[in-house]
Amino acid sequence: MTEFQPATVQASSAANRPFIGTEYLAQLIDMLTQQGITTSQLAQGTGLSARVLASPQEFISPLQYHKVIENALALSGDPLLGLEHGRRLSISSHGFLGFAILASDTLGQALSLAIRYARTRTLLADIRFINDQDTAVIQINRLAAMPSTFSFVVQNIISTFVTISRFLTQNSEELTAVAKFTDAPSRPLSCYENILDIPVMFNQPHNQLCIPAFLLATPVSTANTTARRLAEAECEKLLAELDRGQDLVTQIRRNIDSMNAYPTLAVMARTLNSSPRTVNRQLAQLNTTYQNIIDEARREKALQLLMETRTSVEEIAHQLGYNDPSNFGRAFRRWLGMSPRAFRKNTPTSRHG
Repeated sequence: MTEFQPATVQASSAANRPFIGTEYLAQLIDMLTQQGITTSQLAQGTGLSARVLASPQEFISPLQYHKVIENALALSGDPLLGLEHGRRLSISSHGFLGFAILASDTLGQALSLAIRYARTRTLLADIRFINDQDTAVIQINRLAAMPSTFSFVVQNIISTFVTISRFLTQNSEELTAVAKFTDAPSRPLSCYENILDIPVMFNQPHNQLCIPAFLLATPVSTANTTARRLAEAECEKLLAELDRGQDLVTQIRRNIDSMNAYPTLAVMARTLNSSPRTVNRQLAQLNTTYQNIIDEARREKALQLLMETRTSVEEIAHQLGYNDPSNFGRAFRRWLGMSPRAFRKNTPTSRHG
């Protein structure tokens, strides 16, 4: 794991800066227009006009994007909206990143570029690439800034990666992959699988798209080394701009990962060369709290240990920083509506070994 170097917290968060292109919303607006939902309705509470939102040449902030999605979910009543949106996005809608993907030599290179430069397109999630024996795993972690629309974000990202992979491997072997969601299903399993056209699993420790490693060597018919390098250079410029105002939630989550601990706010603030009051104020501007971030990190670790190890509930509580296992039990019931032991007993995908 790359060690995170503490940085001074910037007062201006990247989450408030307009850099998400409205071209991402074009297909979503078209979909919802067919349901009688207007662009003006989608723009409610965003500070944007319907004209700006409908223009493919504008840029909006991650927080404005979050509000648009929140409106879309409420107006449509469709909990699988993210899957359908991702399925309809063309590779060209991803800007320079899309050009780099199309010009890649292999599927593996394309996916690596997509993950490396994902932050140039979204700050709503942290996307990681994990090699797990014979499987290539794309994992989506929540940054906690947008909790009410995170399911949409996960669906959208997984569906987008499926669409990209299927396009790049056309005329090759059929795409074999598995989508894993931490959520319970909000619709019958067949609804998910009809959209993604791959097997889907729920109540998993992580949100992931798992692809057989051998497919990564599949050549891309549109490969062009010169074009890829030019597109990568543009992506690097965008990434450098983002790093100058890195999202505070991202900094905290990376600190938690590198520490392998769940520090108090005071300790984290010192790590960030800031004060607890300043950190609280800036997190409030991102619609979250330090406790929310800690809870999410603990939840992810708890699910992983319960499903993939034989570690006792008492030891898991200790690893998560709980002095009393009963406090862990209460927190877990709040997260999933059942005790840790009940979750382990009722989860058929557990791998104890």
